[in-house]
Amino acid sequence: MPGLTQEAKSFLAQLNASARKKLGQNFMVRESELSFIADSMSWSKGESVLEIGPGLGFLTRCLVQRKLKVLAVEKDRLYVKFLEGYFKNENFRVLERDILEIDLRKDFQITTPIRVIGNIPYSITSPILEWLIHQRKLVHEAVLTMQLEVAERLAACPGTKSWGSLSVFLQLYANVSLMKKIDSASFYPAPKVDSAVIKLQFFDKPRFEVRDEENFFWFVRRAFQKRRKTLLNALADENLKNYSKPLLAQTLEKAAIDPMRRAETLTLEEWARLQAMMN
Repeated sequence: MPGLTQEAKSFLAQLNASARKKLGQNFMVRESELSFIADSMSWSKGESVLEIGPGLGFLTRCLVQRKLKVLAVEKDRLYVKFLEGYFKNENFRVLERDILEIDLRKDFQITTPIRVIGNIPYSITSPILEWLIHQRKLVHEAVLTMQLEVAERLAACPGTKSWGSLSVFLQLYANVSLMKKIDSASFYPAPKVDSAVIKLQFFDKPRFEVRDEENFFWFVRRAFQKRRKTLLNALADENLKNYSKPLLAQTLEKAAIDPMRRAETLTLEEWARLQAMMN
């Protein structure tokens, strides 16, 4: 680890740069963890993978060593120029863009599903996960390093305190596995919290069909925003059609869901069934 830490410091000095906190730039500097992340993908030599936010390229290096074609998206221009020079003789291409603005089909001409990997910034974890959901038809699987607390929420089960709207969204479309906890000392500079590696394996079809994806996200989010309240009280709004308490009570009864239950107790199947009956 000291070797990669010194290398990170040396690269940053050459670039006259420092890790930018607002962009979540904490560079992983433990070789064993980088290898674990790279090998957590079910890759085959020669295939293309998309890396989110390669930074100084330490994970990228593991990927090209495994003879993978790396398509990278990096927002910071300083690192884009560095990466282009460092990997100029490798099967590597980097795009200077915000990952949230990327369309895999239009920007990379991807027509068949690929794998996605990255140590993603804590501050935009939720938007990146929602981006993956929208791009899921072109993503086989994703291996991501994120804040431990968020990873635990994604892999949570109904009825637990960690079960939330993100758990519902991801598990509707993917199998979620918490692969490994990674302590903060594995990064430079070290963040204040621990991280974890999550593996998402996307289904060809969602576990349960939902009529309107955007409405489903809105509906589930609304209930979890008031998770301490019963479903009836959390969802009720006299100003919204079908959301008055009397109508909600009728809908919950038809869906065979006790109105006194709370959002964290509902299963994926119950969420899909209830949302379908609200329309």
